Amino acid sequence: MIRQLPLDLERPDRFSRDSFATNAALQDVLDVLLNPQDWISPHLILHGPAGTGKTHLAHVFAAETGARLLAPDDTRQLDLATLGGSYVVDDAEIASEEALFHLSNHVQKTGQQLVLTTKKQPIVWQTALPDLTSRLRAMRLIVLPEPDEELLAAVLKRLFAQRFIQPSDDTLAYLSARIERSVPSAQKIVTELEHHANGRAFNKTLIRDFLEQSETLFDDDDL
Repeated sequence: MIRQLPLDLERPDRFSRDSFATNAALQDVLDVLLNPQDWISPHLILHGPAGTGKTHLAHVFAAETGARLLAPDDTRQLDLATLGGSYVVDDAEIASEEALFHLSNHVQKTGQQLVLTTKKQPIVWQTALPDLTSRLRAMRLIVLPEPDEELLAAVLKRLFAQRFIQPSDDTLAYLSARIERSVPSAQKIVTELEHHANGRAFNKTLIRDFLEQSETLFDDDDL
């Protein structure tokens, strides 16, 4: 059976600070990130698996501090002779090693900041530049926690609110306890649930029906 999924158009405030759901642990990370004047060194690494908020935090830091946000491909096209200001490199484990080394030197000399996000601990990066390896090992590393049920419920609440849907807290708790604990999973579920509801009220009965139907469809696809 072929399952057709609804399209989920990217919303303009997707990576805003207001749309970033936090628990106590993530709020501590955000407080550190947005107060670079208190950092011991100008470098900071945010490490965590997919769905822990690294890219969102990178956008928030860039917006709040005026730092330039770079994707891995951007680092390979960066003019290393004209660096200026602070930088954020998303998915830094696959970025240009030469660019990372020069960015590290730049912020060290100028008093600016460099934030790297990564899915892998820097100690397991297979870097070819020995000087970069030593720099990475000296940088402060913050490990992002995986979402717990409370945080996942908060994420779901924000995602539903973007669609002008307001499930009860009990309904959100019921849903968050039954799906994969990741932001991408929450985004996918909200999109599919909106399509499944087709105007019906968002309650536990609707969610139970959706989850049972989804399990049946996936079982059919495996036949």
